[in-house]
Amino acid sequence: MRNSTMKIISQKQRAQAIDHAAELLKKDGWIQSKTVQQWLDDAEFKPAQFQSSLPALEILGMLGFENELVRATVDS
Repeated sequence: MRNSTMKIISQKQRAQAIDHAAELLKKDGWIQSKTVQQWLDDAEFKPAQFQSSLPALEILGMLGFENELVRATVDS
């Protein structure tokens, strides 16, 4: 049997990870709000347009945050 370890992250850490993904999406030229899964679905067909953000989105998806909203919007 495999020895597995579970790590709990705080709400603050979750928010920071989502904010970081939003910043990476902006760096890639995106200014929309979508869930992590919607971003991953878009990236499936054009991964080259998600050079900075795709690894962060994939990690968020693996952590179970696919329904979290990522707001890659212009600051007002």
